[in-house]
Amino acid sequence: MSTTDLFNLKLVKSYEQVDHVNKRFYGRFNYPWSPSLLPAYPPGMAGLFVNQDIGSWNHSRIPERPKIWIAGCGTNQALFTALKFPEAEVLGTDISSGSLDVCRRNAAQLGVKNLELEERSLNEITHKDKFDYVLCTGVVHHNANPDATLKKIAGALKPNGILEFMVYNYYHRLLSTATQNAVREFYEYDSSPDLDLELSLIGKLIAGFQPENLVTRFLKAHSITPEAEMADTLLQPVEYSYTVRSLEKLTGQSNLSYLAQCPNQFDVESERLDWNMTFKDPSLQALYDKLPDVRRWQISNLLLLDKSPMLWFYFQRQDAGIPIRSEQEICEEFLHTRFEKNSFQVRNYILNADGDYLLSEKPRSLPSPALPKHPLAARVYNEVNKNLTIGEVFERLKIKPGFRHVNEVRIRLTSSQFPYLLAVC
Repeated sequence: MSTTDLFNLKLVKSYEQVDHVNKRFYGRFNYPWSPSLLPAYPPGMAGLFVNQDIGSWNHSRIPERPKIWIAGCGTNQALFTALKFPEAEVLGTDISSGSLDVCRRNAAQLGVKNLELEERSLNEITHKDKFDYVLCTGVVHHNANPDATLKKIAGALKPNGILEFMVYNYYHRLLSTATQNAVREFYEYDSSPDLDLELSLIGKLIAGFQPENLVTRFLKAHSITPEAEMADTLLQPVEYSYTVRSLEKLTGQSNLSYLAQCPNQFDVESERLDWNMTFKDPSLQALYDKLPDVRRWQISNLLLLDKSPMLWFYFQRQDAGIPIRSEQEICEEFLHTRFEKNSFQVRNYILNADGDYLLSEKPRSLPSPALPKHPLAARVYNEVNKNLTIGEVFERLKIKPGFRHVNEVRIRLTSSQFPYLLAVC
């Protein structure tokens, strides 16, 4: 089976041609759509929890006033980031002028001053050793040559910088890739696809065909999704996807190494918080637990298939000069760290019926809910005080500090998705 059959690559001729196709596609389907709420964080708070995501318990990797680049920002990711990091200098770049216009209009309405937007292909960037923190999620896999694109992005990191990176999980995209390729088989194009023709075809496919199967049910589920989401899933012009192991190869060729899993809202909603599995057989569990992170995660990717987490990780440059710690080593340091309970308020801008954002009179308190829902995390949280290490808290509660329990508590109490505890430096 060829790579073209595994992925959606029928339109790949050159990076210039794919850039042209993507520019036209996202000009027609501004993605994602405007969110109903835009939260504004207090200065410094978001950076503290990115540090904790990667096990920087002294909060040293993301500086107090970071330079941040959103590589392929779409309509709103750069604005989200500028509001979340008000102390930062934020650059958002995208190939779609329409998407940037949406972002620029909303940023102006909110009075955001720390955001610069630029229309530019990732394949044409020239930044070198410039950014403390780069975010690139859901973008590189839509390029003609992801290896070359990622090398340019990685080169923009400062030597000790952090890349937050997401590409599609191969086992999450089997049905969407099958649909995209089927659409391309109906029509032949010399250059850009006829988007209106393809939209019409998708409508006819959603109406149904025989025999019914996984694809028919998948298509029907998209009959009620926003047009931009439906198009991005079913009609995207070019798309690769990856496993843990093939992602390691992709990033390794760009002088990058896995740093840590990145907690994200989609895995939180799906309750896929980490890559670690539980086996009934004790000997198999012991063998699995001893494996290096990437091998263990690859096994999980293969055995969990579509139920595995998203391929959303933090990376650092291989020449960073900072040792890579395993997930278990990060958990050991977590056990030896003291924490204090954390809470803060965010100002929320709410989207009204006219498409404008209005500042809510009442700020929202985070974390929310005020007490963790997870039983084990709640027990640990209730016992935490800044005079005790987490290991001492476990001991008081008579909880065996096994890796799985410790890692789950770490994610559910100290990560950017669950900002309940701040390390005492």
